[in-house]
Formats: sequence, structure tokens, C-alpha cells
Amino acid sequence: MRSITRLALAALCLAGTGLATAASFDCAKAGNATEKAICADPGLSRQDEALAALYLRQLETPDAGQWAAFLRRDQRDWIAVRNRECKGDTQCLKQDYERRIAFLGQPLLPWTGRYVQGQCPQDGRFLDVTPGDGGALDVEIYVCPDPRGNMLLQARDVLDAGRRMKVPDGGRCTRTFQFSADRITVADAPDCTSSLAGTYVRDPRRSPFKRE
Repeated sequence: MRSITRLALAALCLAGTGLATAASFDCAKAGNATEKAICADPGLSRQDEALAALYLRQLETPDAGQWAAFLRRDQRDWIAVRNRECKGDTQCLKQDYERRIAFLGQPLLPWTGRYVQGQCPQDGRFLDVTPGDGGALDVEIYVCPDPRGNMLLQARDVLDAGRRMKVPDGGRCTRTFQFSADRITVADAPDCTSSLAGTYVRDPRRSPFKRE
């Protein structure tokens, strides 16, 4: 079996001890059905190495604040689900790797996260950002503490050169989202009848993909 690449080894080291089964491991130490299936299939092994390269590239995104901390946590969660759901099923693993590689390859991925205003989950609001289609970002704002109730806004748009997104919100109301490392500042136009204004701060411990 092909030995671990230097790039994959670097990704494994950066991921920390909590990612012992992260992308591109030593097949001589394969310890579960998933790892053994990856080592036994050349196509899966290549996917594993491609994912390692993308993962490392995303970890090294400059000026991204707590993005790396969030990504490490998200990668641990993905590995756990991969091992639990696919086990040694080669076809399941290949499909899962295809989805994960597509996810990690998105250029706007470092903006992904849950950004909090107030004392969530006790009170306040939170803003979820996920990559959308066509180079856009999906943004959703909710009232705490219910992570999927009381939605205040849902929109999709692209960032301009100044990392701004202007979102129409009914009638003549437009809200401006200013993105910076770990922070999104929302400004309301004068015609907005309700206020969502303020600064939302990324919480690397929470995910926009989970009900938490």
C-alpha cells in the first residue's frame, strides 16, 4: 500500500491528537473497518490523499481568525460519522469522500460558522453562514435559545470586493453584512422596521449544520 505523503502527514499533525484517523494515515496501523477499506482500495486511497491536501490548505487560510479551530472540530465530527455510517462499505465511503472533497474545495468556506450576538444559548441572536451555490453564501439569523426556531432572516448572495453583502428584506428594507475575521457586522437601512443590527462573533465550538 502506498505510504503516507508528506502533505498528508502535515495535515495529520496539524489536526492534533484528536484526529488520529484523519485524512491519510499509516495503513500499517489501520485499526477499524473504515481504515482497512480505505487502505485496500486504490481509488479510496487517492480520495483520502486529495482530501488531506484540501484540509491542510483550508487550515492554512490566512487572516481567518478561529476558522482553523472550527474546521478541526468539524473534521473530527465528519470522521466519526464516516466511520459509524459507512464502516467498511466501499461505495458508501467513496460517496462520502466525494461530498467532503467538494465541501472542502469551496473558496468561500472559511466564512462558514455560527456567529453569536448576546449570550446564546441563553438569549440574544445567532447568524449561521454556509456556502451556497454559484459562489454565494447562505445566511440565516435566529433568536436564541432555539437553534432552529424563530427565524428572523434567510438570504443568499455574493460578497463584493469589500467583503460586504447587501440583502433585501422585504419592501424597502436592505441589510448590509460586513464580513471580517470571526465577525459579521449587520447594519440596517432606515426603512427596516425591525432591527437586526449589531456585531455577531464566530463561536468555533458551534456549527451551522447542527441543532445545538
